[in-house]
Amino acid sequence: MKAFSYRVLAAATIVSAVPAFAQNPAPAPAPAATEAQCEIDQNKPKEVARATLSITKANAAMKGGDPTKDLKDVISALTNPSLKNENPVGRAYLLASAYVILLEQPGIQAVMPRSAVGIAENPTATIDLFAAADSAITIVENSSPACAVQMAPFRQQKAWLDVTNAAINALNANKLDSAEIYAKRSLTLERKSPYPYTVLASVAKARKNYPAMIEYSRQVITTAGEDTAYADVKVRAQYELATTLAERVKAATGAEKKTLAKEAIAAWIPLSHSQDNVEGTIAVRTLEEMYKAAGDSAQINKIYADMIADPAKYGEGALLQAGVVASTFKRPDDAALLFEAVVKKNPYSRDALNNIAASLLQAGENDKAGPYIAKLIAMDPNNPDNYMLYAFQYAGKLKGKVDAKTQKVYNDSLVYWNNKSEKMPVKVAFTEFSRNSEGTTLAGDIENRGTTAKTFALTVDFLGSDGSVLFTETANVGPIAPKAKKEFKIHNAKTGVYGYSYKPIL
Repeated sequence: MKAFSYRVLAAATIVSAVPAFAQNPAPAPAPAATEAQCEIDQNKPKEVARATLSITKANAAMKGGDPTKDLKDVISALTNPSLKNENPVGRAYLLASAYVILLEQPGIQAVMPRSAVGIAENPTATIDLFAAADSAITIVENSSPACAVQMAPFRQQKAWLDVTNAAINALNANKLDSAEIYAKRSLTLERKSPYPYTVLASVAKARKNYPAMIEYSRQVITTAGEDTAYADVKVRAQYELATTLAERVKAATGAEKKTLAKEAIAAWIPLSHSQDNVEGTIAVRTLEEMYKAAGDSAQINKIYADMIADPAKYGEGALLQAGVVASTFKRPDDAALLFEAVVKKNPYSRDALNNIAASLLQAGENDKAGPYIAKLIAMDPNNPDNYMLYAFQYAGKLKGKVDAKTQKVYNDSLVYWNNKSEKMPVKVAFTEFSRNSEGTTLAGDIENRGTTAKTFALTVDFLGSDGSVLFTETANVGPIAPKAKKEFKIHNAKTGVYGYSYKPIL
């Protein structure tokens, strides 16, 4: 999985999605009569009515002028203690507008003396404009569900965007203290975005404060929800959380180890759904380790029960690794079902074909294994292990009740395939088959099992989903001394490969 680099939020990402304060921030146009409405009285008392006019003037002044005086007039009038019980929602609505617009103006700091923004009471004390804006917005939101919807854009205006980007920039510059301050300030105004939690999780991890990192990562996942705009952020947080929990499990002992392992299991399960082969494989492999650490190996089938029930939800890598888990725990029937699911997704998966044949043989389904062995040999003809599968098939048949004539046929077949495996002059083994956006890579080695040095030409067809040849590559490997091996590596920038086959080397 590629490392995640933090991106600075683009203004268009947020600002274009919400109404800018270019007009008087009055309630939205009246909705249909059947819909709930956000009713805000902007006409009384007279201080509220005057503040409405000041907000209108401030918006007009933003087009090339300075709205600061009008905004301070609004704040001065509406923070007068004598108005405490007068139209609290209307006052809060206008104060929220004034605070948010003021935060966008040059020279305005997040924390300032109260007198500097027009507040007469306790003038030498300070005011946190982000907290003040949040308090005012919250009053309006709490007045009705419709108002809560209408006030949502107030929280993600330019001031929030700027401080969130400041947190990201500070983190990227490894200025952890500043990143934390800016991220927490961002959360003061908007707690439904995953970005500030992402920053705080990274800061906590850098400080090795793992409990905090875990909590912030969970907040990232929660706030990202199912919004596709946050999909990448959510997946990265899920991996950070799951990986951190798994690392803590390895370092823990006793009861703590089991408790952490159960938390890690919950974190890794969603990641097993990944359609990415590498990510799915890692998730299932780690789940196996965590079940063992939790002392719950008897429940290991929970890893793959849903995969058997609904394999379409899972990627090839996860299904394949789940089959390996089932095989490891002596559940060949489950393993065969999982490997069959892989073959349905990718009929040219060499590993799945090998594993399903082995699982069927282990389960005593000898005849069913035959077609898979034949296809495997056709794709991978210089692998002695493939021919041994036929030997195992006939060994399995000999365990049944057969007459003497049939027994001789099975014995002869077993010897034939065993000899073919052992006497194969050239062995090809693969150590890597990777497919990603950067292309396709196939690597391995060729073993010369003969008595003279030779150079071998390995000609490989790379196959698409329907078995068609997408491209062909040849690796000339050698000279290779007798009983020696030499590595090869093939790379092609083309993508969309499902499998490969090669011409037999004689």
